[in-house]
Amino acid sequence: MDRINIGVVGANAERSWAKDSHIPAIQQLPGLNLSAVATRSQESARAAAEAFGATHWFADAQGLCRSDAVDLVAVCVKVPEHEAVVRAALDAGKHVYCEWPLGRSVEEAERLADMARRAGVHHAIGLQGRAAPATRRAREVIASGRIGHLRSARIVSTTAGYAAALPSAYAYLNDPANGANLTTILGGHTLDLAEQLLGKVVTLDALSTIQHPTVRLTDTDTTTTRTTPDQLFILSRHEGGCVASIEIGGDRPGDTPFTFEIIGSNGTLRLSGGHPHGFQAGELRLDVDGQAEHFAPPLAKGGLHGGAANIAQVYAALASDIRNGTWTVGDFATAARLTRLTANITQASKSGWRFTA
Repeated sequence: MDRINIGVVGANAERSWAKDSHIPAIQQLPGLNLSAVATRSQESARAAAEAFGATHWFADAQGLCRSDAVDLVAVCVKVPEHEAVVRAALDAGKHVYCEWPLGRSVEEAERLADMARRAGVHHAIGLQGRAAPATRRAREVIASGRIGHLRSARIVSTTAGYAAALPSAYAYLNDPANGANLTTILGGHTLDLAEQLLGKVVTLDALSTIQHPTVRLTDTDTTTTRTTPDQLFILSRHEGGCVASIEIGGDRPGDTPFTFEIIGSNGTLRLSGGHPHGFQAGELRLDVDGQAEHFAPPLAKGGLHGGAANIAQVYAALASDIRNGTWTVGDFATAARLTRLTANITQASKSGWRFTA
């Protein structure tokens, strides 16, 4: 496929994650074409198509998924809507890129992973932190043995979300039934990055708390109850013996920091950065033994930064997989496993039991 036509579901032209990240990445990568967009209404879909230069627009995801003008469906809607859109895309025989988390529960994620496997199409999960240029270089440094055997790590991963006051549009993050909360979203991104650099989790302990049980909705001046954690601490041991302490915090300042420090037998490695939406939406710096490590810039040209640059890496790898029949990106099986891991975090925190893989 010389050109892969992409349809983006959830491409609101005024405010959306797709607008800030997926659309710029698609537009800058050679061989990708933004063919179609879908939103909740014909009017907003037409506006998005005009704003982003798409040829086709749809007021519902089903129409986009069935369109012959689309080869790959990008699912950029809220988590509770993922299953319906992913199913429609797979039923239509389309390749799929779905934002993380894949589903609202372990059962939902496993159903979609099984369906994608049986469909025989390529599928990618939006864990763009693992695709960031600094992360890729960090993996190479560790694999080379440059810092020796990995002994311990400390991660601080934060977001400005989950404060005591927020707009009503984000109230769904307080309900565990929606599968979109601090543990699943930022917790999942952070654990995936930890496993990328330290190896798979072998044992895990967790402690969570709710600092703001009552949340004021700023636009309606009403209150709602938060029943999902806004602070989370994890102790993990990884394959090879490295142990890690992980702090995942909500309600942090706008310049929310991210640090990932690894101590090896022969040296140290440090990733740092930060973004109000979490580290995966920003750029990361890499230092080895206290010195800045230089690495290749993002694949796409055109001044991509932060989340768009990281997502461009995922799209480039996915496009290569589609063209060459390879399977290199994190897929729905990856997502199902990580969903199980985040569920174990919740259970470990509630029960005090140690999870063992």
